[in-house]
Amino acid sequence: MFLSAVGYVFIKKIIISNYEKERKILFYEIQMHTSELLSGLMYENSTQKKQLLQKHKTVSHYLQTTDIDPIEVNLEKIHKKINKEENSYNIYITDENFIIKNTTFKEDIGFDLSFAKATFNTHFEQNTTGICTPLFEKFSKQFLSYTDSCIQSKKGDKSRILQLSYTYKKSSKLLLIVQKLIANHSSIIDAKAYIVVNNVFVNDVNLRDFTAYKPDLKEILQVIQSSEHIKEKLLTQKLVIDDITKDGISYSEMYIATNSTIFDDTQILYSLVLNNSDLETKLKNLNLFMFVLILLGSIAILVTFKLRKKEIKLSEQDRFVQNSMHEIKTPLSIITLNNELRELEFGADEYSSEIDSAIKTLKTSYDDMSFIITKDELLYPKETLILGNVLQTRVEYFKNIASSNNKIINFKMNGACLVNISRVELIRLIDNNLSNAIKYAKEGSIISILLNENRLSFHTISSPIKNTKEIFNKYVRENSVVSGHGLGLCIVKEVAEKYAIEIRLSSSSLEGTKFVYIFKCHSNDT
Repeated sequence: MFLSAVGYVFIKKIIISNYEKERKILFYEIQMHTSELLSGLMYENSTQKKQLLQKHKTVSHYLQTTDIDPIEVNLEKIHKKINKEENSYNIYITDENFIIKNTTFKEDIGFDLSFAKATFNTHFEQNTTGICTPLFEKFSKQFLSYTDSCIQSKKGDKSRILQLSYTYKKSSKLLLIVQKLIANHSSIIDAKAYIVVNNVFVNDVNLRDFTAYKPDLKEILQVIQSSEHIKEKLLTQKLVIDDITKDGISYSEMYIATNSTIFDDTQILYSLVLNNSDLETKLKNLNLFMFVLILLGSIAILVTFKLRKKEIKLSEQDRFVQNSMHEIKTPLSIITLNNELRELEFGADEYSSEIDSAIKTLKTSYDDMSFIITKDELLYPKETLILGNVLQTRVEYFKNIASSNNKIINFKMNGACLVNISRVELIRLIDNNLSNAIKYAKEGSIISILLNENRLSFHTISSPIKNTKEIFNKYVRENSVVSGHGLGLCIVKEVAEKYAIEIRLSSSSLEGTKFVYIFKCHSNDT
């Protein structure tokens, strides 16, 4: 779990680091393609500037030589004249409020140019014809350059603004390439470039594709404010990344500024807004994985702790059994020897019979403990045994013990059964069933033992066994009043599993308890 926690921190850092690298690479890739686009625009602007000014002069001269007010003049004739080579030029004439009233591009009638009032007045005071760097026009989705000069109305009391535009058709194709690049990244919410001239005039370029529309004066002023906001952020840094949350969604705002390689008075600001949902999804998946890992780790620790605790307890019980064997062996031998000597000297009586019963019970417990300790170290050879003969011998051995406990063993045998099994292990299976039957059968009851072909059953009238599965586990005892170590049925289960002997156990308060063993290891000849 410690390594998982360290790994979690390490992986989280890698995910965040890779995401930051990827978004920077994406930003610089967009900037590179956009810079290529804008540099091409600037270069084309420098080559077209002289011709555009000449066209503007031609239109201005035409308007001055007519007797009609510029707002009312028909511009078709002069429009055809300036577009002999290519249809790239349009004419615009405003009223005194800088509202376009007459134009060859009819969609712009009524458009408000008052946002550039200061620039127009400067050109008027200097008596020059102004020309701007390429602008992105949102209605046509094309780049244009505009000239401007002041023209007088025929009455002389009003001034108008004459504009001439040039459309950069080649650069519009380059913009489509940038827009396609952005479209391939669904995380990009917004992408813009701001062209700032002399820290005053601003035009924004939508690098992400959009539905064409005609912006109003309010939006144009907002564009100027946005560029000022970006310039403030980039005063001391080349690249600024702001992580923000809006309506519960995480975004990254990225800004960078570069100077035009062609015009010293032109600065380009780049703005990119990314949705961080991909990063959040990866982090959520990592957190979920870590939660599951911690949960599984906690369960594993808990299970390991419990198993270890149980293992320690079993180990202690095994050591107790081993120590008990050493403690029992010598006294058991002395008691057995002295009881035999007593019978030789005084003859058998009820006291020697009781002592013999106790010795046999103790000897059975000793044999069980010995078997548990040595079963993994000793190899017990298999023999072909007559099950009835071995069973008869063990019943005779336990009859004295049963009699001392005021119980009777009733043994019946129907047919012979040859089994291929170790004698030691078979005796352990039989002895433990006989020993348990004598221990737990009600006083004065009959213990019924029946061998029918290969089916051996032990039936006693006793208290029902509550958990018929757990009872076969090591050191498990349901009746704590009766002495024992809880080893007998564990030995029985191990022997049965080794020789594919089927065990069937039924226990109830009415029918009593019945252990049935079906021997599948008997000889094929029988």
